[in-house]
Amino acid sequence: MKGPFSLNGSLDLRYLQQNVPVNTDALAAKLARLRAIEEDLPESLHHLRRYDDEFVIFGAYTHLYRSEPQDEAEISAVEADLGVEFPAGYRDFLRRVGAGAGPYHGLLDMAELREWSEDLKPAEEFPFTAADAHQVHQEWRDWQRDPEGRWFKGIEVGPDLSGCVAISEQGCSGFTMLVTTGELAGSLWDMDEWGWMTAHAARSGRPGPDEVIDLGPTPTFEAWYDAWLTESLKCLTP
Repeated sequence: MKGPFSLNGSLDLRYLQQNVPVNTDALAAKLARLRAIEEDLPESLHHLRRYDDEFVIFGAYTHLYRSEPQDEAEISAVEADLGVEFPAGYRDFLRRVGAGAGPYHGLLDMAELREWSEDLKPAEEFPFTAADAHQVHQEWRDWQRDPEGRWFKGIEVGPDLSGCVAISEQGCSGFTMLVTTGELAGSLWDMDEWGWMTAHAARSGRPGPDEVIDLGPTPTFEAWYDAWLTESLKCLTP
């Protein structure tokens, strides 16, 4: 690949993430653009919205593009109670931009994150290794090329694994999980009742096999959130 486009002409976000720094300021600026566009939609879209209980972007009806900065003391209290330290980028985003607007049904706030972590053991060792991450990611890439109507389940284990916390609810029993221990600490995984796989940022429409962005085997919070912003802005920009 010579530039930011794949062979089929679609934007390759891995190329962009390798060449453009992503930080809280950049994410906040993109989120502000997305809010402004959604608030200034053409009248025809506003008319349709009156007959459709979902916003244009998947899951936006849940968070309404609103974010609530999380108190530094509350973040520290949650970290202390769970016995973990959140990655600097995720922590900075929570403090300066906040929980709420984000991929799927948005980012969980500290109270919600604490609640969803009650049955987990975030301070214990995450059971998967970097080798596991690379293997399941490659299996997913192979499946993308030839899905044959099958549902990719990832690593088929139960939903309650140690060494991670939920940061976003996807719906239909699915969550985006942040790894808090081990060699994969700071990376994100997708989890549902069928299994686990390295996280992907769904496009702005309803997720489907050909509508998922590949963020590589060890996606960070910044890359995951930036992918959602990029695709959402692309969906809403003529």
